[in-house]
Amino acid sequence: MTTTTVSPIALLGAGPAALALAIALRRAGLQPLVLGRPRPRPATEGLSWRVAQGFEQLGCRTALSLLKAPWRRVSAWAGTTVEMNGEFVVERQALDAALWEDARRAGVALQPALVREVEHRGEGGWRIHWEDARGGSHVTRAGFVVESRGRGAPKWAADQAAAAPRVALCRAFTGARRGRRTTFTESFEHGWAWGTLDAAGAAQVQLVLHPDTLKAHGGDVDAAHAAGMHQLPMCTALLGPSLQPAGGTAVRGIQAVLRGGTCLEDGLRLGDAAYGSDPLSGHGMFEAVSGALAAAPTLRTLLERPADAQAAREFYAARAREVFAQRLQAARAHYAGETRWPHAPFWQALQAGAAALVPVAQPQAAAIAARPVVENGFIVRRRVVLAPGHPRGVRFIDGVDLPALHDALRGGAPDPSMETLAAQLHQPPGAVHGALRWLQAQRLA
Repeated sequence: MTTTTVSPIALLGAGPAALALAIALRRAGLQPLVLGRPRPRPATEGLSWRVAQGFEQLGCRTALSLLKAPWRRVSAWAGTTVEMNGEFVVERQALDAALWEDARRAGVALQPALVREVEHRGEGGWRIHWEDARGGSHVTRAGFVVESRGRGAPKWAADQAAAAPRVALCRAFTGARRGRRTTFTESFEHGWAWGTLDAAGAAQVQLVLHPDTLKAHGGDVDAAHAAGMHQLPMCTALLGPSLQPAGGTAVRGIQAVLRGGTCLEDGLRLGDAAYGSDPLSGHGMFEAVSGALAAAPTLRTLLERPADAQAAREFYAARAREVFAQRLQAARAHYAGETRWPHAPFWQALQAGAAALVPVAQPQAAAIAARPVVENGFIVRRRVVLAPGHPRGVRFIDGVDLPALHDALRGGAPDPSMETLAAQLHQPPGAVHGALRWLQAQRLA
């Protein structure tokens, strides 16, 4: 027997993106329903300080309690080894469980579920078919759906852009040299590696390879991983001579991709279901949290302020496109620094026009224009400064409204004093001075 329920907002997935959005919506007074199930396989992931700040902003105390002290980061790239700012390391199943608990404490409706099918019967007419933990069948009718089930989520439209596919091979080890908790990155002829070493001597090493490298080993993932490990001198020295595999090698496909249909009248795609960055950038978790913080005002505007719905859709789609392009270009620039194997298939493929996949129009000169922005938890059109390097526009610097400052300079007395401008804009003179210098640099003052 199939039971039917109704929810105004259904979030599909139980990862960081869906749970962060659910918490943000609940704090805004909305009642989302999360339909998802725990991550089936363990995985280790690095988190930046910005992710921790996002968790703090959302009040995710259980998730924050997992972070502890940051780990040392070491990179061996282009023949140079450097130590960088630390990062937090978490086990993803534990993090997802902690965020689930934070969502529960925030009052979010949580339903462990395996989503089997999603139907869209016109605007506001979603039907989600799912199973509970006992295999019972259910249907939830929803007016708004957020698709947040990762890269494998069914498409809503054709992809806007996709980079060359690669494969990631990950294997756990024991018996590593004990010492300071460390994450490491190392490049080699056939790809690059990212790994972790904890204080007890447990380690994980993920290799990112061209698919042809795996084919050259007859599809044997253990053999391909072992061959890659022999090409990692820094990793070998760090982990020591007594390393022993702890289980087989896990394999997955990876690809930087921008999905189509990121924002509909009654639906959003979020996290990896919207776009996936190159894994080298390490931005996956940050994009999950920051994307959720951008999705919340978008969704609220679509539901509560239909007059601003077009601005909301523009805001969300433009953000996805521009962030994807920025991450892609940043990764490509980093890859370009590794020049030791220019003819290796992996490195050749990375230089094959990836930056042109998603061209983002850059303003040639600064100008004032109306663009969608976040204001008081909603998306509205406001005047911003479009400038080279800022295609989405800049509205405030140190709390100073830049278009308003521009107006004050043009419409007031010649050469107004800083005190006059500060009084007119209700901002401290020092902040106004900094904003004025920025406008002068853009040749708008």
